Amino acid sequence: MHRTFCTSFMRRQQYLDGFWQIVQDPRDIGFDEQWHLAPPLGREAWVPGAWNTLQGWLHYEGVAWYSRRFAVGACEAVRITFGAVTQQANVWLDGEPVGQHYGGWLPFALLTQLAPGEHLLVVRVDNRHDMTATIPSSHLDWFRYGGITRPVFVEELGGPGHVSAMRLLPDWVDGRATLKVRAELTNVSERAIQAPYELLLDGRVVKAGQARLSSGESEVVAFALHLDDVAPWEPGAPRLYTFCLRFAGDELYERTGFRHVSVQRRKLLINGKPVFIKGVNRHEDHPEWGPAMPEHLMARDLDLIQELGANAVRGSHYPNDPRFLDLCDERGILFVEEIPLWQFTGEQMDSNLLTDRASAMMWAMVARDVNHPAVIAWSMSNECATDTPQVRLAMEHLRETVEQIDDTRPITYASHRAEQDICFDLADMACVNAYYGWYRHDLTWGQFLSRMSSHVGDKPLLVSEFGAGALYGWRANEGDVIWSEEYQRKLLLESVSLFLTSDDCAGFFIWQFCDTRTDKGDDGHRALTRPRHMNNKGIVDEYRRKKLAFDAVKALLLGSDR
Repeated sequence: MHRTFCTSFMRRQQYLDGFWQIVQDPRDIGFDEQWHLAPPLGREAWVPGAWNTLQGWLHYEGVAWYSRRFAVGACEAVRITFGAVTQQANVWLDGEPVGQHYGGWLPFALLTQLAPGEHLLVVRVDNRHDMTATIPSSHLDWFRYGGITRPVFVEELGGPGHVSAMRLLPDWVDGRATLKVRAELTNVSERAIQAPYELLLDGRVVKAGQARLSSGESEVVAFALHLDDVAPWEPGAPRLYTFCLRFAGDELYERTGFRHVSVQRRKLLINGKPVFIKGVNRHEDHPEWGPAMPEHLMARDLDLIQELGANAVRGSHYPNDPRFLDLCDERGILFVEEIPLWQFTGEQMDSNLLTDRASAMMWAMVARDVNHPAVIAWSMSNECATDTPQVRLAMEHLRETVEQIDDTRPITYASHRAEQDICFDLADMACVNAYYGWYRHDLTWGQFLSRMSSHVGDKPLLVSEFGAGALYGWRANEGDVIWSEEYQRKLLLESVSLFLTSDDCAGFFIWQFCDTRTDKGDDGHRALTRPRHMNNKGIVDEYRRKKLAFDAVKALLLGSDR
């Protein structure tokens, strides 16, 4: 996976960033015409990237075929990793199928054997959405991008061994560091092997063992350690440690930090200390790059978020680029991560296919990001019909999925069903979305928080979404003018001031950090609620230009003792 640090010095790695050939397949005839053998000539497209940034492709939703050639040297095996393909991917090497994957924000890897020389890689990408089988559905308030949206890289494995994965579960209790390790070792050679493995912490061996594997066999090794001379990871002091697992000619580096996340009554605790969440919701979106933002732009977003005085980001509404999480680890910024189960009804979730797909996404997200100390909670969904028995059953499955992998973080979801919600007992902390002063005017925030605090019981209550739209540069001469920067500033000041002083509130996430592109919709109503086909509730616009609300909220957050 593409990270902010090197994950192996033993593997020969090449990134396939650059121009690929791409061709549309609007009639979906490529399978029948065997485009995987030699796709028709199309045009060049940059990978990683969204095809919607190409001229004439902005609203294309359907099938497209990518292809490019690459070369490898002599090695035992080749591992090809796709950071993300939106939404369905089918992959061929030299005309032979080697794998497929569903889900647009999570990685998949293909392990194969290739002769030295040049090879043809072909990827069929399908970003079609519907209301019955896809996650997310075709009903969305963000843009349905398509393409190979995160980096692709090739690793030549010298073998005979391969460290396929390494999950780290660190903990910090009473000043003592513990670590649970779960790793998969694979024999990629054509002969049986018996070889030692070693886990190193900053170059020092802390665990060793032996593995005996036949050709093609994998084995999971799991163990726990107590570690001395380590410091905790905390928001103000994000101490990170690098672990390396070596086995039979291969190695894998991973980073983590030692910290303990817990909930106690109505507070969120990190290392036993209460932390009040002052956060923003952030979509991966940029007017020129779409969701495929380069690392320096991710860092720029975090610069602005830290300047604001925020200490947390909610990754709305899908697993974020792992490099963004790496940057959060390094800066001590807290992160809540979510799968794209967005506004599904009870009728929709009465489907084994959707439940299975959601569980698979949850598993893959937790498995990918469990090593990140910045990730303090897993979110199962956003604004689904959590007042229905069908969605409750799905949420039960999702919680069970998380618990199979990780028992060290709170589990949550974002609800917009208020007191009708029947799933809050499945959440360790309650997250609620409400837009008083924008979509709703029936209650004050104080009334709403008091009622919701009683409803959710003795657990932390966070406002996971609130806000108002403002068009950058739109100024009101007088009064509360909708879409003006002044009205957004007023609403956010009133809301944030109340949250910072309310005993019923454990934190908040402003909706949202930056203006983002949305689906254009099929009727004129969207033009009234989403001017410019954008969600304009950002405190900066799509180019990260500050609106009036930014400095106003900044003054509140920097002046608060919470």
